Amino acid sequence: MKKMKKIIITNLVCLSSVFSFGQSIKFDDVQSGTIEKGTYESYTTKDGGLYKIGDKVQFGNPSGTNGKFVTIQKVDIMGTVYPVGSEIMNTSAEIKKIRVSGSKRAGLKVQFQTKGYSGIDNYFLMIEDAIQSGEVQSSGMSSDKALNELKKAKDKLDLGLINQQEFDKLKSDLSKYIK
Repeated sequence: MKKMKKIIITNLVCLSSVFSFGQSIKFDDVQSGTIEKGTYESYTTKDGGLYKIGDKVQFGNPSGTNGKFVTIQKVDIMGTVYPVGSEIMNTSAEIKKIRVSGSKRAGLKVQFQTKGYSGIDNYFLMIEDAIQSGEVQSSGMSSDKALNELKKAKDKLDLGLINQQEFDKLKSDLSKYIK
């Protein structure tokens, strides 16, 4: 009986380590420190954008004073780190890894590793910092997008296309994004 319990526990531990790799994480999980450092399959940003391995991130404009990206670094196949310039503006790159790094004491951050447009270089970016600085265009809900959606919903309410409950629910959902 003891041997059977040991086998079951060992199998459960093995299965949990296999399934922990495929987890989805959210901004709130990272902020609260309820997750562990490691690699994940998907990440939901502060503004509700969902990114999965294989998705594309769209690069925006550099935020550095010298026309360089501040939150994005390029690493070549030799491991040399380079600053990234305006050559990647308005291009996209495929997400290869989603990784949580840092420490619970200093703070955890979500880092994306992407394949560069040349296929040789890799880009590394802290996604929340990159979105906040405008260096990555968010797939989530911006304040302007949320306000426009709410205005459309108000028009639909006024036209009788949706009811008050539907409008109130949408208003509740969108209000957290409107600044």
